[in-house]
Amino acid sequence: MNDHVYRIRDEIAWRKMKDGTVTIVSPLVEKIISINATAGIIWELLDGKRNVAAVVDGLYEKFGGSDGVDRATLERDTHEMLRDLIDRQLVEQIVDNTNR
Repeated sequence: MNDHVYRIRDEIAWRKMKDGTVTIVSPLVEKIISINATAGIIWELLDGKRNVAAVVDGLYEKFGGSDGVDRATLERDTHEMLRDLIDRQLVEQIVDNTNR
Protein backbone atom coordinates (compact mmCIF):
# COMPACT_ATOMS: atom_id res chain seq x y z
CA MET A 1 0.00 0.00 0.00
CA ASN A 2 2.91 2.39 0.64
CA ASP A 3 3.60 2.81 -3.07
CA HIS A 4 -0.07 3.47 -3.93
CA VAL A 5 -1.21 7.01 -4.74
CA TYR A 6 -4.64 8.28 -3.71
CA ARG A 7 -6.63 11.40 -4.37
CA ILE A 8 -9.87 12.93 -3.19
CA ARG A 9 -12.70 11.98 -5.54
CA ASP A 10 -13.95 14.76 -7.83
CA GLU A 11 -17.49 14.48 -6.45
CA ILE A 12 -16.40 15.33 -2.92
CA ALA A 13 -16.67 18.84 -1.49
CA TRP A 14 -14.66 19.74 1.57
CA ARG A 15 -13.49 22.65 3.65
CA LYS A 16 -10.74 23.05 6.20
CA MET A 17 -11.90 24.90 9.30
CA LYS A 18 -9.83 27.38 11.33
CA ASP A 19 -9.14 24.74 13.99
CA GLY A 20 -7.71 22.35 11.39
CA THR A 21 -10.67 20.01 11.28
CA VAL A 22 -12.06 19.17 7.86
CA THR A 23 -15.74 18.95 6.92
CA ILE A 24 -16.43 16.66 3.98
CA VAL A 25 -19.65 16.47 1.97
CA SER A 26 -20.17 13.28 0.02
CA PRO A 27 -23.07 13.16 -2.44
CA LEU A 28 -22.13 9.53 -3.15
CA VAL A 29 -23.26 8.38 0.27
CA GLU A 30 -25.31 11.48 1.14
CA LYS A 31 -23.38 12.25 4.31
CA ILE A 32 -21.47 15.06 5.93
CA ILE A 33 -18.33 13.89 7.70
CA SER A 34 -16.04 15.79 10.03
CA ILE A 35 -12.47 14.67 10.68
CA ASN A 36 -10.02 15.96 13.27
CA ALA A 37 -7.05 18.18 12.51
CA THR A 38 -4.51 15.35 12.31
CA ALA A 39 -6.70 13.40 9.91
CA GLY A 40 -7.17 16.69 8.04
CA ILE A 41 -3.43 16.84 7.39
CA ILE A 42 -3.56 13.34 5.87
CA TRP A 43 -6.62 14.39 3.84
CA GLU A 44 -4.78 17.37 2.36
CA LEU A 45 -1.74 15.23 1.48
CA LEU A 46 -3.91 12.89 -0.63
CA ASP A 47 -3.35 15.01 -3.73
CA GLY A 48 -2.95 12.30 -6.37
CA LYS A 49 0.80 12.94 -6.57
CA ARG A 50 2.21 11.61 -3.31
CA ASN A 51 2.29 7.92 -2.55
CA VAL A 52 1.33 6.69 0.91
CA ALA A 53 4.99 6.58 1.99
CA ALA A 54 5.32 10.28 1.13
CA VAL A 55 2.17 11.04 3.12
CA VAL A 56 3.69 9.27 6.12
CA ASP A 57 6.94 11.21 5.54
CA GLY A 58 4.95 14.46 5.69
CA LEU A 59 3.33 13.42 8.95
CA TYR A 60 6.66 12.34 10.39
CA GLU A 61 8.16 15.74 9.57
CA LYS A 62 5.33 17.39 11.48
CA PHE A 63 4.81 15.00 14.41
CA GLY A 64 7.80 12.63 14.53
CA GLY A 65 11.29 12.82 15.84
CA SER A 66 12.86 12.17 19.20
CA ASP A 67 10.02 13.76 21.19
CA GLY A 68 7.20 12.89 18.80
CA VAL A 69 5.32 9.96 17.38
CA ASP A 70 7.29 7.05 15.95
CA ARG A 71 7.09 6.36 12.23
CA ALA A 72 5.48 2.91 12.65
CA THR A 73 2.55 4.45 14.55
CA LEU A 74 2.10 7.16 11.91
CA GLU A 75 2.19 4.55 9.15
CA ARG A 76 -0.34 2.31 10.91
CA ASP A 77 -2.69 5.23 11.60
CA THR A 78 -2.40 6.49 8.01
CA HIS A 79 -3.24 3.05 6.60
CA GLU A 80 -6.21 2.76 8.95
CA MET A 81 -7.53 6.16 7.91
CA LEU A 82 -7.02 5.39 4.23
CA ARG A 83 -9.01 2.17 4.52
CA ASP A 84 -11.82 4.14 6.15
CA LEU A 85 -11.76 6.86 3.45
CA ILE A 86 -11.77 4.21 0.71
CA ASP A 87 -14.67 2.37 2.37
CA ARG A 88 -16.61 5.65 2.54
CA GLN A 89 -15.91 6.26 -1.17
CA LEU A 90 -14.16 9.57 -0.42
CA VAL A 91 -10.81 8.83 -2.06
CA GLU A 92 -9.71 6.75 -5.00
CA GLN A 93 -6.47 5.11 -5.99
CA ILE A 94 -4.61 6.58 -8.94
CA VAL A 95 -3.69 3.86 -11.41
CA ASP A 96 -0.69 4.49 -13.64
CA ASN A 97 -1.30 2.94 -17.05
CA THR A 98 1.78 4.42 -18.71
CA ASN A 99 3.82 1.20 -18.49
CA ARG A 100 1.16 -1.05 -19.98
